[in-house]
Amino acid sequence: MLELWKSSILLIAVWGANPPDDSVKQTIEGHNGAVNSVAYSPDADRLASASDDGTVRIVDPKSGQLKLTLKGHSEPVMAVACSPDGTRIATASADHSARIWDAETGKLLHILSKHSDPLNCVAFNHDSKWLATGSDDDTVRIWDATTGTELATLKGHTDSVNGVAFAPNGKFLVSGGSDNTVRIWSTGTHHVVHTLKGHADTVNAVAYSPDGTLIASASHDESIKLWEAATGELTATLTGHDGPVKGIAFSYDGTLLATASDDGSVKVWDLSNDEEIATFESHANWVNDVAFSPDDAQLAAAGDDNKVHLWPAPQVKVHSGPKSSSTRTD
Repeated sequence: MLELWKSSILLIAVWGANPPDDSVKQTIEGHNGAVNSVAYSPDADRLASASDDGTVRIVDPKSGQLKLTLKGHSEPVMAVACSPDGTRIATASADHSARIWDAETGKLLHILSKHSDPLNCVAFNHDSKWLATGSDDDTVRIWDATTGTELATLKGHTDSVNGVAFAPNGKFLVSGGSDNTVRIWSTGTHHVVHTLKGHADTVNAVAYSPDGTLIASASHDESIKLWEAATGELTATLTGHDGPVKGIAFSYDGTLLATASDDGSVKVWDLSNDEEIATFESHANWVNDVAFSPDDAQLAAAGDDNKVHLWPAPQVKVHSGPKSSSTRTD
C-alpha cells in the first residue's frame, strides 16, 4: 500500500475494486520508441498513443487490442489529440507538420505544414471546429479542423511552445513555453490577454479545468501551478515531483489533477485542498504524458520506456487535517 501522507492527514478513498498500487495496471506495448503523448476517444473506447517511432497506435484500452496504426510522419510524433465529436485524430510531429486523420478508418485527411520548426503539441476546441498547434518556431497556430486551413498565427512567446489548450467555451486558448511563461489568448482577437509568470524554468504542459475557471501548468522547475483563468492570478503551487513535470490532466469531473514527471511517477492531486493523494510508479524512466479516460475510471501514462501504463483512477476522497504538499496563494 502506498504511503499517501506524511503528516496528520485523514484520508478515505474509494478506488473502484482495487487500491492504487503498482501491481494493478495494464501495460500496452508495441511502440519501438518513447511514447510522448496519450489521448482517449470521447467514448473511452479507444486510446491513442504517439511515439518517437513516428507512429500513432490506437488500441482498445480495456483489452489492449490494436485497432489502428497511423503512419505518415517522418519524424517522432510528439503529441496526439482526439476530437470531442469523435470523428478525427490530430497529431503533431518533429517533421514540422501536424496531420488530421479519420478516427474510424485512419485515413489521412489533412497535412498542416506552415510551422518552420518541430511541433510539440496539438489540441482541438470544444466543438471540434478548430485545432491549435505549438512549435519550436515560438508560435501557436490555429487551424480550421474541417478544411485544414490556417486561421491565425499567435506570436508572443520568445521560445518554443510546448503546450496548448482551448478553454471549454472556446473563447480563450492557453499556451506554455520554454520562455517560462503561460499565455492566455483571445480566440476572437488572437491577442494575449494575460501573461502568467511564476515558473522558474520551461513550461511543458498546460490544461483548462472542465468548468474553465482554472488553468494548470507543469514545468521543468518540478512544480505545478494553478491559476485563475479569468484574471491570471496564481492560486496554488503543487510540489512533490523530483524531476521535470511533463504532462498534466484534469479529471472530467474537475475534482482531480494528474501529473507525469521525469522522476518516473504519475501523481494524483485532490483539487479541493490541492493535496497529493496517490503516486503511481511503474515506468522504467521518464513519464511524458498522462490522461484520464472520459468516464474518469482510468488513468493512462506515456513513458520513455516505449510503454503505456493504465491504472484505475481515484473515485472518491474524504480528508481533513493540515496541508503538506501545496502552497496556496490568497
